[in-house]
Amino acid sequence: MGGFFRSKKFRIILCIIALLIGVMLYAVTQRGYTLPTTGVIGTVLKPVRAVSNQISSAVQDTLQVFTRAQSYQTENEQLRQRVAELENQLVDYHKTQQELADLEGFMGVKEDHEDYVLSDPCTIIGYVENDPFHGFYIDKGSRDGIAVYDPVVTAEGLVGIISEISETYATVETICSPELSIGAEASNKSESGIVEGEVALSADYLCRMIYLEKDTTLEAGDLITTSNSVGIFPQGYLIGSVQSIEPMESGLSYYAVIRPSVDLENLTNVIVITDFAGKEQQDAAD
Repeated sequence: MGGFFRSKKFRIILCIIALLIGVMLYAVTQRGYTLPTTGVIGTVLKPVRAVSNQISSAVQDTLQVFTRAQSYQTENEQLRQRVAELENQLVDYHKTQQELADLEGFMGVKEDHEDYVLSDPCTIIGYVENDPFHGFYIDKGSRDGIAVYDPVVTAEGLVGIISEISETYATVETICSPELSIGAEASNKSESGIVEGEVALSADYLCRMIYLEKDTTLEAGDLITTSNSVGIFPQGYLIGSVQSIEPMESGLSYYAVIRPSVDLENLTNVIVITDFAGKEQQDAAD
């Protein structure tokens, strides 16, 4: 192969190529006018032009595909951003709907219990870490008129009490906690007892009503409300409904498994009853 590049034939080919290049440059400098011989040259170079055009077309198509790909990528990114914005708007919409529903319910509480003094609606801002009884924090505190042991409720029923407080937030202990004892009674029967939390039940957001006699008339579906036996709660506020009747470990009495009327698992807003008729007398008695 090295001998070919040093041969006379190779030098002749180089001279012909140089001549052709010179003719083409001359044609360009003559503003489009060509020599008579350029027709022959054009015939000779026609295959070269065809290959060149194919290459140019392929390069152009590749560049167009690349440009379109970049454009599609930009459009896809814009679409993803728009989808994210719409999803956030949808979340905000559902949150606003929930807040409006809660506010409507809180207004109903005030209408049904004119003697209640209620806090502003409180938002749940977090949950007590490692608490199997689902305690949580709200965004209102002592400077909002809230105090320890104030009942925490929604329009659906009793949630728990304020167990700890600061100026700007408070901790809520739910009715699933065994530390909280609530005097309770059946709304349509002469049955009473104490509602409290229990470890095995709390995992399913349930509690129980204890001290029921063996001949209890309670049955599944009966509604349970607060009684006036414990002074920190107003009388007659809904706690939940009976799910089943079970014997105590001793076998001497029974308890009712209670499903709270409030969906504690999906709770977002609550209100606090800071005062109610008869609370002063009950506090004095305690």
